[in-house]
Amino acid sequence: MPQIIENFFENNIFTFQSYGCDCVEDIEHTAPGMPPLKTYKFQSDTEKPLLFGYRAKTGLSRIAANGTTEEDNILGSLIALPTKKPSDLYSFFKRNGFLFPVSSSEYERIDAALLYEFILRIKATVELMTAVNEIHKDYNKIAHLTFYLMLSEQLQIDMASLPKVYTTCKHSFLDTLSKAVSLPLGWERQQEAFEKDTYTVVDTIKAPSYELNINEYNNILSGTCIDGAISITPLYRQITQLYCNYNGTDIERKTIDFLFHLHHDFSQLRTCDMVDGLTFFAPTDLSTMSNEMKSTLIEIARFVLGEEINANLSGIYPVYDVQTMSPSWKVDSLLSAIYFSMFYLKPDLELYRQCANPRCQKYFLVKTTSTRTKFCSSECCNRVTQDRYRKKKRELGK
Repeated sequence: MPQIIENFFENNIFTFQSYGCDCVEDIEHTAPGMPPLKTYKFQSDTEKPLLFGYRAKTGLSRIAANGTTEEDNILGSLIALPTKKPSDLYSFFKRNGFLFPVSSSEYERIDAALLYEFILRIKATVELMTAVNEIHKDYNKIAHLTFYLMLSEQLQIDMASLPKVYTTCKHSFLDTLSKAVSLPLGWERQQEAFEKDTYTVVDTIKAPSYELNINEYNNILSGTCIDGAISITPLYRQITQLYCNYNGTDIERKTIDFLFHLHHDFSQLRTCDMVDGLTFFAPTDLSTMSNEMKSTLIEIARFVLGEEINANLSGIYPVYDVQTMSPSWKVDSLLSAIYFSMFYLKPDLELYRQCANPRCQKYFLVKTTSTRTKFCSSECCNRVTQDRYRKKKRELGK
């Protein structure tokens, strides 16, 4: 049953108008023995006007002209799609329109793998917001999500209706990494090499300084493994060069120090590969990190979240509504509305959690202090309880 929301149009933070769309799939077989290319095509349906609004506790919702909720928690449904069937993806976009405005006169194409990876990036942002603010923190998950967002390659979406190619956030630390190859070994370091066996590095984590063995530094830069204990990746070489020779801003320095010690102490620093929506690291328990490492990781994660969300708010600007004589917002796409809903989320009060019902897996809003809430609804809780009961009954009947 549609839910009536009292004074929805007076109490919502922003609204956004759009259209539903038609979604079809094309599969092209390019050559014998080669995997087929899957493409999704979208076309706006101007016969299906849509209206969205945002309120605390319900998130971004699709609403009817009379103020009834047609579908709530649009963001939670979107980031659950990578675990769903393609038919669920088609249904979502037919109901809610595409992430960007698309033509109403012809289909516009997007590679299926690119679209799913794009949704995974949104999912990673939401999951990181939750992980950072959970009472019981999973530091492995926080590290995986933080450095996936920070270090992964940018995604580009080019569609005919877009005024320019949409590019995902390029985090500022990528520019810092690019400086590593051109950093010279300063004369102070050369003098140290004459006087002792270590470089003294001012360190924000192992304060006030850390003694880096000069032979170890040279081995890392040459790509030589040290007793086979630590694998030398290009990323680790860059971080080590920055660690020894670059000061940077406060957050740059903390990120460099964290990444250096993450790999040096835990052998964790690799390129960021996606596995089931998370970056893959060796299965070391990061809960054993020092308190300084943990607090620094949280600070880096929050900085990354700020960059990720701010980069996606450019399509939003304030306007004055002359009909209601009140301030309002102009939102240019469903994607902007989705990131705007993240912008307004108060993770110290509420956060997104994935439903523990394997048939659902939708992300839902829950109070931060509600550590025992695992299901998005009583229906999902009852289904899981019934499934467990049937499974136990079958096992006892064997």
